[in-house]
Amino acid sequence: MTCYKAQGVSRKDIRRFVKKIKKLVGLENELYFPIVEFLENILPEIIPDFQLEILPRLVMGDKHGETFPNRNIIRIREDVYDRAVEGGERDRMTIAHEIGHLFMHEEENISLCRMNSKQRLPAYEDPEWQADAFGGELLASSYLIEGMSPCDVRDKCGVTISAARVQLNALHK
Repeated sequence: MTCYKAQGVSRKDIRRFVKKIKKLVGLENELYFPIVEFLENILPEIIPDFQLEILPRLVMGDKHGETFPNRNIIRIREDVYDRAVEGGERDRMTIAHEIGHLFMHEEENISLCRMNSKQRLPAYEDPEWQADAFGGELLASSYLIEGMSPCDVRDKCGVTISAARVQLNALHK
C-alpha cells in the first residue's frame, strides 16, 4: 500500500502553530472563526501569491477540496464553498482542513511510503490527520473551549457535534 507521510508533528505543536496564526491576524479570542473571510481576504495578505479557486462539481467530482501547497493554491468545490458561506459546519471544516494542508504540507515535508496492508502510519505522521487537527483547532481552539459542552462548542464555534467532541476529547492530549 502506498501512502503519503508527513514530517511528524504533535497535536500540541499544531495548537501552538494555529494560535500564532490566529494571534497574527487578531482572531485569537474569537470563538466563531470567520473561515470564509479568512480564506478570501486574510490568506492573500499572509501569502501574497495565494490563489483560491472555486470550481464546479463537474470539474472537482467527488473532491470537496484540494490543496497544492507549493503553488499556494486551494481549490474548493462550489457547493461546498456556498454551504460554508451559509455557515455549514462540515463545509467550514473542509475549508479549515485545506488551509491546514496549505500551511503544513510543502513538498519537502511530505514523502511517499510503501507499507504492507497490516501497517498503519502513526497519526502524527499522517498528513490527513494533521490537516484535520489543524482545522479542528482553527475552528474550535482548545484554549477557548475548555469547560464547554459539545453542544456549546457546536453552537458557538460553528462545527459539527462530532468535531466538537473530537476537540473536547483531545483537550489534554
